[in-house]
Amino acid sequence: MHPDSRLKENIIHGTKEKPIHAMHFFTDQKPLFVPNHWHHYVEILLIREGSYAFKINLETFVLKKGDICILNSGDLHQIKSLNANTCHDALLFEPEILLFAYSDQWNRSVLQPFLNHSLLSVNVIDSEHPEHHALYPLIHELLETSLSEEEYWYERSKLRLLELMIQLEKHHCLLPAGSMQSDTEMKKIHRYKQIVSYIELHYQESITLEQLSEIIPCNSQYLCRFFKEISGMTPIRYLISYRIDQACVELEQTSKPVSEIALDCGFENISYFIRKFREIKCCTPKEYRHEKK
Repeated sequence: MHPDSRLKENIIHGTKEKPIHAMHFFTDQKPLFVPNHWHHYVEILLIREGSYAFKINLETFVLKKGDICILNSGDLHQIKSLNANTCHDALLFEPEILLFAYSDQWNRSVLQPFLNHSLLSVNVIDSEHPEHHALYPLIHELLETSLSEEEYWYERSKLRLLELMIQLEKHHCLLPAGSMQSDTEMKKIHRYKQIVSYIELHYQESITLEQLSEIIPCNSQYLCRFFKEISGMTPIRYLISYRIDQACVELEQTSKPVSEIALDCGFENISYFIRKFREIKCCTPKEYRHEKK
């Protein structure tokens, strides 16, 4: 889970041979903010200390110590810590490792539907959830095993993931996709992903609101309304913010002149680039480069 990623995350977690990756996050005094993104991996989070605001698809949840969050493959999500000194563990895994070569009844009725998104896990299992007492010990052990990376950690983690699927099914925490989100909500999320993907693939080019409206298609007023509902900003604001983020990468990793970086990132007017950079990053591009170096 990369804090600067907004596009569909293409980071490989773990290795091809062992596609499970566990991480421990401690925020100290600096708050954590992971903007909207989604990925193919399934992600399991366990809150160790503090509280967090999770926005998952179109719903917002507050999770505290001991609460569990399960993000299905493709779930749009955003995470923000609500206080200092928060701590949580996260585990991401390739969902296909759950499948068996032999297509038995469980494969066909549970595992394959989970992979093709027709069956989804509930997202939040907080301390008041009736099944929390049954699932917490298993998830705690799964994370401890994966974080340890002791001998056979991967094999043991994989077995615990399969046991987790059994427990999710047994305790009615796997539900048909249609019961989790309405058709209208799924359509909004799909459209949002289309717009974000287009912006982040074409940010170096000239992009207008009318062009973005044609992708869905819809009128520009509707586009701005639903996009802001999900992201908190308009599509054009998102475009500018993303361009500035890419400029930051070039300022850190290259010695290109600021004017060249501005053009690389889709800004035709250098003074406008500097003004927007200062507005978003609270410093000039040159000050940013100096500070990072």
